[in-house]
Amino acid sequence: MLIQESLSVQEKLEILSDAAKYDVACTSSGVDRKGKAGTIGNASKAGICHSFSADGRCISLLKILFTNQCIYDCKYCINRSSNDVVRTAFTPEEVCQLTIQFYRRNYIEGLF
Repeated sequence: MLIQESLSVQEKLEILSDAAKYDVACTSSGVDRKGKAGTIGNASKAGICHSFSADGRCISLLKILFTNQCIYDCKYCINRSSNDVVRTAFTPEEVCQLTIQFYRRNYIEGLF
């Protein structure tokens, strides 16, 4: 198992949000769209999914794994130990910073 300790937070976000997409608890993650002249900026995949509140509102959530470093070898799981994927983990501080930064930018309303 190859564990990458020196990845940036952005690289960890890409790896761990991609691995979280297999959980069917939310609808699809974000988009990957380049900005155009005269429009308001870019959108990029970052583990943002959508869920619905009890009153029917659609809410955006940051959906990431804390780690994909698993010791088990469940054949159905993308993060099984025998699968050849880059392994990484967030620190608690990184998850807190990401969540607060996304919330302040009004990208999300919570963390899944």
